[in-house]
Amino acid sequence: MRYLLLALCLGLTACSNTSSSFIVSPQVFWNQSNELKGAEFSLQVVDQRNSDQTLFLRDGAKVNSRPTSNNLAETLEISLTNAFQAQGAQVVSSSPTSITVQIIRLNADADQRTVEHLVKNDVELKLIIENSAGSFDKAYAGKSSFSGPFKLDTAVAEGKLRVLTEQVLAELLKDQSWHSYAKG
Repeated sequence: MRYLLLALCLGLTACSNTSSSFIVSPQVFWNQSNELKGAEFSLQVVDQRNSDQTLFLRDGAKVNSRPTSNNLAETLEISLTNAFQAQGAQVVSSSPTSITVQIIRLNADADQRTVEHLVKNDVELKLIIENSAGSFDKAYAGKSSFSGPFKLDTAVAEGKLRVLTEQVLAELLKDQSWHSYAKG
């Protein structure tokens, strides 16, 4: 009986991740295509959130928050650059056409209770294209939630927020309504 209790305690300890790092590193792998052939633009990802905090841990009245350990805007910019280039676009800093992707919301809000946790993820990105012919802007957003027993494992929260962010990025990439603006 003593060994069973010890094993249970060790199992519960292993399930709770107390790491202070929180990494959201979405990857979007896009098939080679010619959808953006002839498009040349500069690309910038800007974090427009009120705060750089990404994970909010609520335990009763107490709230702890954490930023991502990685540079979120830079990570998104690299992933989008690779995806745009796979579609045939030329991403160059000196182009008269500029694409800015604003991070409006990107967070995981965890409510930790005694025997369970509930996490709500929220991602909103805004695409802005400007060139001599005019401008275009459109928002892309997604929400998700999940729950589980005991304390939140931050690795699970990282993974779920990453997946939601990848889904929103894929929605942006699949949308052809902005392609003519990108081609100038």
